[in-house]
Amino acid sequence: MRKRLAATMAAMMVVVAACGNNGGNAPADNAASGNDGAKPTESSKPAETVTIRTTFGTGEISPEQIAEFEAAHPNIKIELEDVDKTKLAAQLATNSAPDVLRIGGVFDLPSYVIRGIALDLTDRIEKSTVIKRDQLLPVANVFRFDGKKIGEGPIYGLPKDWSNDFAIFYNKKAFDAAGVPVPDASQPLTWPEVLDLAKKLTIKEGDKIVQYGLSANEWGKTEPNYNLLMQYLASAGVTVNASDYSSIDFNLPEVKEFISMWTDAVKANIGPNSVNNDQTSGGDLFLANKSAMMINGYWYGGVIRGNEEAIKHIDDFGMLPTPIAPGGKRVAPPGGATGAIINKNSPHPDEAFAFFEWFLGGKPAEDRSKQGWGVPAFSNLLTELPQATEFDKRLKTVLDDESNYSNEFLPVNPYLSDGGWGIFEKYTQPLFFGKSSVDAAVAGMTKDANVVVQEAKNAIK
Repeated sequence: MRKRLAATMAAMMVVVAACGNNGGNAPADNAASGNDGAKPTESSKPAETVTIRTTFGTGEISPEQIAEFEAAHPNIKIELEDVDKTKLAAQLATNSAPDVLRIGGVFDLPSYVIRGIALDLTDRIEKSTVIKRDQLLPVANVFRFDGKKIGEGPIYGLPKDWSNDFAIFYNKKAFDAAGVPVPDASQPLTWPEVLDLAKKLTIKEGDKIVQYGLSANEWGKTEPNYNLLMQYLASAGVTVNASDYSSIDFNLPEVKEFISMWTDAVKANIGPNSVNNDQTSGGDLFLANKSAMMINGYWYGGVIRGNEEAIKHIDDFGMLPTPIAPGGKRVAPPGGATGAIINKNSPHPDEAFAFFEWFLGGKPAEDRSKQGWGVPAFSNLLTELPQATEFDKRLKTVLDDESNYSNEFLPVNPYLSDGGWGIFEKYTQPLFFGKSSVDAAVAGMTKDANVVVQEAKNAIK
């Protein structure tokens, strides 16, 4: 879960037609086709230079990479545009949105398809010489949507990279400090087992906690959240959604079990939370040997490799498989799978696709794979992932196994979008302070979520 995406209901209120900037025509060739001074024929005119705007940022694509692309495509200029959800919604409403849009697959794609923003790329990908369809991993299907189910139907985009975002990283130094053995990395724990383990790994000196058992992720609190709930329900084999996504019902035993389990974990003080009000980053705690476990995907290995203190004892770190619900099936879904779509109303879809296939399937994809900051969407690039150290090899072994369970996605509602996170927090926070009940929380979530879903559906009609 690299980032929590903000809900944008404003974007649900528009019928979208976006456009990219069009640069001026390239100068005409002065060479005459017959007589000196004669005008060039149409066939001798150079191609029009166009600008393709994208919402990928400078941290994802370098000036050198852009220069490399533009050198190979002299008629295309690439412009990076920094937009937040609110600005993008305004651009979509005024037909001024970029051509290639960076989105999170599972949370964003269905909404973009329903609203007519995403261009169907199936034929282009089938014909591409850069993107090899038979090399795409099943996880790439997170950018497919048939109107009813993520993973089926036309291809609207591709992941830039992905991770098994609900896996568990461990710090053996912290395990040793608590006198607890590191679990077997070949078998997934259940979520109750993870939280029980976290209690054993939490160390106190008097009333002061000197080591936490679990950091929920790099930046968040060790509390239940909506994404974790979705993974738990996917493992349990249930969904809160109606078959046509027209309504949501959180009044399920599995939802109540999840909330109760995590509320107990908050009260047990196994990590930074709203009750103890510890503002320290979970990542800082983990890397400083003050937290034994962290919920994060393969990409977090890049953070460990890049930390000057952690690298000194990198053999103490490793990754455990994604936990499962009690009695549930193994699923290791990406929390979002960051990638891109092409704006359906881009005036330059061919040029946009040239950039799209190069950035997501060409040399930049190979370069990203070698860095190990995420998992490629292509099977042939898996061998490019770092494997120089024992740490790298341990991560790769678990990842290879997890990849067999990464083709099932979080059961999000396309009309709720990211609104589920805020609604979930609104009703779970009072539980930590004994000011509500699980039944009341579930009832409130259901009521608010259905209001959002209905408003979104009405806006699209």
